[in-house]
Amino acid sequence: MDPNNISTRRHAAITGLFFITATVTAIIGLLLYKPVIDAADPIASASAHAGRIGWGAFFEALLCLANCGTAVMMLPVLSQVSKRLGPAYVVFRSLEVEAILVGAVSMLALASVAGSTGQDAPGAQAIGSALIAIHDWTFVFGPHFMLGVNTLIYSSLFLRSGLMPRSLAALGIIGAGLILIVGVIELLGVIAPYSDTTMLLAMPIAVYEMVLAGRLIVKGYNAPGALTSRTNPVHPRRQYSSGQVH
Repeated sequence: MDPNNISTRRHAAITGLFFITATVTAIIGLLLYKPVIDAADPIASASAHAGRIGWGAFFEALLCLANCGTAVMMLPVLSQVSKRLGPAYVVFRSLEVEAILVGAVSMLALASVAGSTGQDAPGAQAIGSALIAIHDWTFVFGPHFMLGVNTLIYSSLFLRSGLMPRSLAALGIIGAGLILIVGVIELLGVIAPYSDTTMLLAMPIAVYEMVLAGRLIVKGYNAPGALTSRTNPVHPRRQYSSGQVH
């Protein structure tokens, strides 16, 4: 990709669409799984809701593709701010995706076990509970802990470079910090993954991603004040714009 064209409106708009797709598919996937995740008898529930599990895994696969899309589209932009932290964002975004995929596979495995063994089979309940636990912990590691890390990275780069308004970048840092805290205290067993406290603390980052997506689609990136002085990949007379790079 031509480094002088990485922040055209088209490039930014595609990035915004990936963010929206990721948020929407994540919500749909969780809602589809919820009757099984919350069930006292996961095997019986998985047997009754096998179709929902399949669709939930499908939407989580779309979520992973969208997350990869944000990483691919943002890498050249972030790398012009920092040649180390730009790729680091992609690494932690990839770890988030891997955790989501493991969680989706655990739910599909649950549906398979429920369909082949039945709820009265020896050890079925233990297997069902274990697979639900795997999904819950991958949810903690991926969409909470790793999401907090990668959002903190790119929001900090936005703040440093001026690619986004300072208020929006600051909201991203706050949201990332809160979801990172959520991931840590979930790991320590202080709160449950789907508690009201979790949802409350996750709200800022969800709002941030939607506002950021809208900003990328409507206005694109700001002209970054720090890029040429820090990385010098772009001639000082060339600058980003919400329309076309000059």
